[in-house]
Amino acid sequence: MTANILHRAIFGMAAAFAGLPSYAQSAIAASDQWQFELIPYLWLAGVRSDLKLGPLPGNTVSVSSSSVLSALDFGAMGTLEARKGNWGGLLDVQYVKLGVSNQVAGGLLGGYNVKFEQSIATLAGFYRVLNGPVAVDVLGGARYVYAKTDLDISPSLRGLGGQIEESGGVWNAIVGARAVMPVNDKWSLMGYLDVGEGSSTSSWQAIAGASYQYSPVTSLKFGYRYLSYKRDDALLNKVAMGGLYFGAGFKF
Repeated sequence: MTANILHRAIFGMAAAFAGLPSYAQSAIAASDQWQFELIPYLWLAGVRSDLKLGPLPGNTVSVSSSSVLSALDFGAMGTLEARKGNWGGLLDVQYVKLGVSNQVAGGLLGGYNVKFEQSIATLAGFYRVLNGPVAVDVLGGARYVYAKTDLDISPSLRGLGGQIEESGGVWNAIVGARAVMPVNDKWSLMGYLDVGEGSSTSSWQAIAGASYQYSPVTSLKFGYRYLSYKRDDALLNKVAMGGLYFGAGFKF
């Protein structure tokens, strides 16, 4: 199933850009020297998660993209990419700490406060399979997700209450593809897709973005990013994050 998804993604990316103008054909060239790019960024991702409360009805913990900054206690995000010729690798790391409050059954069954810490690291190697009007990389690697959840349940009519703390990390093996299309000598478009599988987890990620080359070594990047993962045995067993991102790239 994963192989079929990746095959369709690569074919779709290549087919979508088959009619690019001729100036783009030489705009993306793989260098035989090592090239590095550091990309710090801010991801304004809304968060939605299914929360297990034992005997209480199922609930959803959510933070919208517009209010994520008010719920965010701390966050740090960045990507480091290296390339030589057709080969390369990337490391993407992000850490967020959020605080959310909600009621159960409109307050009839009490409420809860959730403090959520999450670290995600994606390490992958890639190979350029197409280098012409559009550049296409295929990649494979691993994603590590660590989450810590502190749940404070308010007393309710059922007499339930107390605190629950849970933490743990899981690994996913991932495969994916990325396509980059130059629009002119300053602008380019990018599409990315990966899927991951583990023993009791699954995940997938999609990115659609644009880049503006401000100088030979500096670029501005923005777009939309979505990441979803599922942990069968976790308190927050399904987490989905999506929203706009803004960053800057520095080549060296």
